[in-house]
Amino acid sequence: MIREIFIGRKPSDFHMNSIVKAFIVSEIFLWSSWNAITPIFAIFAANKIPGGNTEIAASAFSSYLIVRVIFELISGRYLSKSEEIYKFMIAIIGIILISLGYLGFALIQNTLFLFFFYGVIGMGLGIASPAKNSLFSTHLDKNKEVTEWSIYDGFVFMGMAMSAVIGGFVANRYGFTFLFYLVAITNLLSIIPYILYARRKKAQTDSQ
Repeated sequence: MIREIFIGRKPSDFHMNSIVKAFIVSEIFLWSSWNAITPIFAIFAANKIPGGNTEIAASAFSSYLIVRVIFELISGRYLSKSEEIYKFMIAIIGIILISLGYLGFALIQNTLFLFFFYGVIGMGLGIASPAKNSLFSTHLDKNKEVTEWSIYDGFVFMGMAMSAVIGGFVANRYGFTFLFYLVAITNLLSIIPYILYARRKKAQTDSQ
């Protein structure tokens, strides 16, 4: 099956426009950072936070989802008619908020802050996801939509699979605090493709 996908295909069949490439690269960093901590977060909450346990960890995750849904609805409504460059800026702001949430995890002293910083991450993903997904979906290459979505899923899930192993190793060897600092930095790398494209887009606009 793998051979059928790649053998006999033209190089142009795998060509993607720059926004699609930027989105995929960004999402690899973003979701790899996320999955470096998610599989083992309950262990952190139960063993490293005073008063924490697996129930608290699950409840905090639920609060993240609720906050994310609220902000996705708000962001989706106000971004529907926004210009492309504005969507780029909102995506960048959201990603920064996610990294701040990860940094907050490194400084947590009680369960209340666990809920708070999960809420910050939910806010970040909530405002960024509609913007990012809109940029990706509107720039998919014609007649290659299925292929590009599959490439996106393939690379992102590969990154998540590797990061889960790395996250467990880092937490076990160097501690959760170091891991949270690491994922905060790694998550910020997901901004770079957007910044580079936004700068190029602005330069093209200024030259016209």
